[in-house]
Amino acid sequence: MAEQAIDKLVRFDAPSTATLAEHSLVARPDRQPAPVSKVVGLYQSVMRRTLEHFFPDSLLEIQGDRSIIDWDVVMGESPYRLLDDPDRLGLDVEWRGTRLTFRPGSPIPLFPAERRMIGVIVSILDQRFRSLFDQDLADRFERFNYLIEDLIVADFLDPDGSFRIAAALEAMRVAALSTYENKRVTTGALLLGTPHDPTTPGRENLQGAPQFNARLTAIKGFHRLSDGLRTVFVVDPQGELVRIADISDWADRTQPKGLEAQFCPRRFEAHARATMSGGHVCLALTPSREIKVFARGELAFNFSDGRWRLLDASTKFAAWSEAVRRDGDGDLARHFFQAALNLSEARVGALLVVARDPERAIPQLIAPIDRMTEEVAADDPQDPENLSPRLAKRALHHAVRGMRVDQLEPTVLEAIASLDGAVVAAPDGRLLTFGAILRINPEVLDLGRSLQGARTLAALAASQFGPVLKISEDGYVTMFLKGRRVWEF
Repeated sequence: MAEQAIDKLVRFDAPSTATLAEHSLVARPDRQPAPVSKVVGLYQSVMRRTLEHFFPDSLLEIQGDRSIIDWDVVMGESPYRLLDDPDRLGLDVEWRGTRLTFRPGSPIPLFPAERRMIGVIVSILDQRFRSLFDQDLADRFERFNYLIEDLIVADFLDPDGSFRIAAALEAMRVAALSTYENKRVTTGALLLGTPHDPTTPGRENLQGAPQFNARLTAIKGFHRLSDGLRTVFVVDPQGELVRIADISDWADRTQPKGLEAQFCPRRFEAHARATMSGGHVCLALTPSREIKVFARGELAFNFSDGRWRLLDASTKFAAWSEAVRRDGDGDLARHFFQAALNLSEARVGALLVVARDPERAIPQLIAPIDRMTEEVAADDPQDPENLSPRLAKRALHHAVRGMRVDQLEPTVLEAIASLDGAVVAAPDGRLLTFGAILRINPEVLDLGRSLQGARTLAALAASQFGPVLKISEDGYVTMFLKGRRVWEF
C-alpha cells in the first residue's frame, strides 16, 4: 500500500491533486518545510516495503527515527550509510535520520550480491526522494516514469546506463497482461551492450527507429514477431529497436567458441550464452508470465509471484558445491544443481540429497523397501502378474542400479528425480536410491508440522546427513544443510 501511495504522490504524468501539490513542492521547496517531514516518513515506509519485496523473509526493525526533519539538515547531510551489524549477518541502514536494522531470514550472512542489492535499493530511493526537491538533479522526471522495483533491477545490472532496461521491463509487464488470439503472449529482447549489433558490423540503425517500450506492445502483430524463446527483439544502447534475431544463432556468432553458459535452465541456455561477453542483457517473457533477465552469462533475475527475485546463481552454486565437495565429487554438485534448475523451470517438485556418510545415513533415512541393493528383482511366485511393493521398487531400481550420477544423461536424472520421493547419492556420485520416501525424525516433524509442507520437512530431516536441494512446484530452489535453510531462489 505504501508503494502505491508514493506512486500516486510522485507520478508527474497523472492529472491529480497530489500531482499538482508535488509540482508546487518541487518548484518551491523553501516554502514547504512541513511536507518534507511527511515525505521523508513516507519514503522510510517505502524503503521497508521495497526491502521486503526483494527479501520477503528478512527481518526489518526501526532502531531510531528522527521525527522532526530540518530541511537544511536533510538536504545537506550525507544521504545514507550502510554498516555491518555486530554479528556481520546483516546490515544497518542509516537514511535521512532513520536507522533500519536488516537481518536475513536465515542464520547465514548476506551474500555479496545481496549486500550490493540493498545498497542499490537505498540509492534508488534516495535519488527518487531528491528528485522531488533538487531541480538540478539529472533525469529527475524520468525517475517517476517506471516502477521502483524495475529501476532497482536496471541499476543493479547497469549502474551507468539509461532507462532503457526499465522501459524494456515495463514492456514485458504490459505484454504479460496481454493475450493474442486467446493465447498468452511471450516475447523477448536483447539489449546490446555494444554501440552496434556485432552480427551486422558497420550497419547503422535506420532513422525513425521506435523506442522499445510499453507503447510497442499495443501494436497489433507485435507479439507475433518474437516468441522470446527462439526469437528476440534487438535493442541498441539508446533503447531503439534495431531488428529481430534468432537468439541461438546470435549467440553462436558473437560469443567465444567452446564456452557454455552456466546456471540457467536448459531451454534458456542461448539467452544466457548471448550475454557472456559484451555487456549485453537479455529479457524473456515466458508462457507462465514470468520475466527472466540474463546477464554476464547466467540467469540474474526472475519476476514471478508478483515480485523480483535476485538469483545470484553462481554464488549460491559455490555454497552448494563447497558443501558437496567437502566429502566428495565436484561433478556431483554441478549435475544436481543443473537438474534442480531444469526441474524448477518445468515446475516439477523434487528432492536431491547427498548423504555424506552412507553407512550411517541409509539405515536412518531410507526405509528398507526404498534401498537400492545389488539384488535383482524376480517375479513373485505367489502372484507372478503383480509384483509385491518390495519387488516393484527393486524392479524400477534395476534401470539405474550400480550407476553414478555423472553416468546418467541429464534428462534421465531429471526423470528419476520427478518421481515422488528423493534422489539420494553418495559423495562419490554413486546413486543410492530414487523415489524414496525419507524417514523424518519425530523432532523435525513436531517442529515444522504446522508451518512446512511434506517436502520441506523431508529436506530438513535429510539435511542432517548432508546437503539437500529442494525444488518446489512453484519454481523455487532451496538449499538445506544441518537442519537450516542456507539459501533460496
